[in-house]
Amino acid sequence: MTKNWKKVLTASLAVAMLAGSLAGCGSKTASIDPENPVINVMTKAFNPEPAAADSPVMQELEKYLGVDLNFTWVPSSNYDEKVTAAMGSGEYPHIMLVGSRSSSVIQNCRSGSFWDITDIVTDASKYPNLAQMSEEIKHNYSVDGKVYGVYRGRELGRAGVTIRQDWLDKLGLGIPTTVDEFYNVLKQFTEGDPDGNGQKDTYGMIITNYLTGPLDNLAIWMGSPNQWGVDTEGKLAPDYMFQGYKDALDFLRKCYSEGLINKDMATMSSDDWNEQFLSGQAGVIIDVADRARRVAQNLLGINPNAKVGVFGYVKKDAASEPKTLPTTGYDGFYVFPKAAVPTEEDLDICLTVLDKACDMEAADLCNYGILDRNYTVEEPGHFAVKKDDAALTKEYADLNQFAPGFITYEDGLQTKYDTDVAEKVQEVYEENRLYTVANPAEPYVSDTYSTKGPQLDAIINEANTKYICGQISEADWFAQRDRWLQQGGQQVIDETNAAFEADTSVDKAAVAEQAAQAVMANPS
Repeated sequence: MTKNWKKVLTASLAVAMLAGSLAGCGSKTASIDPENPVINVMTKAFNPEPAAADSPVMQELEKYLGVDLNFTWVPSSNYDEKVTAAMGSGEYPHIMLVGSRSSSVIQNCRSGSFWDITDIVTDASKYPNLAQMSEEIKHNYSVDGKVYGVYRGRELGRAGVTIRQDWLDKLGLGIPTTVDEFYNVLKQFTEGDPDGNGQKDTYGMIITNYLTGPLDNLAIWMGSPNQWGVDTEGKLAPDYMFQGYKDALDFLRKCYSEGLINKDMATMSSDDWNEQFLSGQAGVIIDVADRARRVAQNLLGINPNAKVGVFGYVKKDAASEPKTLPTTGYDGFYVFPKAAVPTEEDLDICLTVLDKACDMEAADLCNYGILDRNYTVEEPGHFAVKKDDAALTKEYADLNQFAPGFITYEDGLQTKYDTDVAEKVQEVYEENRLYTVANPAEPYVSDTYSTKGPQLDAIINEANTKYICGQISEADWFAQRDRWLQQGGQQVIDETNAAFEADTSVDKAAVAEQAAQAVMANPS
């Protein structure tokens, strides 16, 4: 295969060059040559210099897939803008990552710009890997019940709580299992001198101005739906209409008033989330489980005697069933524009490429490079030990953004970490998946929310923060919720329900069963 045609775009190139590359990365008429296929791919870059055309890893990947890959690497910081530019010009690559389900992306799906692959990818005889895509996750990024792309898999059960395990040990406490036990841990971390220095200089939990993560996890634990639920009339309603959500706000309000969380939560940037954990001022962060691995690694050089623990959830009470907040399970999805992929034969070539990219051999190349060149293997555990060489790392930089990654192989390579908590993080993922609460409105887009979303979100977010910090009363919070409805929120609810009712792929009877479980939060 010749490499003369390759034009690999790096993140450091000027925007003008990017626009020119986009204009040339797709064809509106020419089909893919099945004898010598060249596939143009546009995807994200997080490194200044992504894998180049002459990279040994790139060449090995192409050999395995049986195609030449022509990558257009777009900096992640402005990726969505480039997708919009491609849709505006009608000039596409064969395979394009769509980073978000924007209204323009959805409109292009509906208008037929992208191939509908709903039924095609279920053919396990042709696409054995793609046929394993999760039905739940496909539903999450579907449009009107149809699937228009292959998603990049991400951990569904990623939510978790990072905690100072050595503080628990010092105080004779175990990992909490209920909301009351969790409260007691925060109380003891604040008042029980967990660091043993004889001073009252610690507190329980760090919360930043990114309130959504901690609040949404607490709300799920307390029985709230995930972003949207089913009300007593069988209609979809936002989570802040439900009692579990209000209970989570009340919990945080109580913790704030007692000094169990930081007083500057309204202004602390999420960029600073780890600082007071690492400095030994606080002992709990509710976010994602793999944060525990990262802070444990950082703590090694600060306080090697510190121990970090991690768990996925607590239950509302001893009699309640576990519930966990899932991710959407995907990070963007690859679409196949008909302007660049005009025939079913062309589509088959593209789908086959992504199907083979799911193979363990391809995934290992994308994530680690070539065995004995870019990494070695440490047994037991089949850990990949990457060689500490910038030139070798650059050979596979950002190729992991191309691999769909939704299949986990039991005998596949794993990344080697220096802390024991990394293994526990994987256990949290596996357990969380058993108890995730799906968002029934995930696939639906409200036109009103597309235009007024930031303003509507600001109403609820500000009301939540002020309520937790004791700046407004309960009556004031409900008044702000009413304001959300009046400013366009009711239209969002109506439009979301209209889309829900029109979606024939959903089992309405199964969703309606949730109505009996619904407890609405209303002013007393």
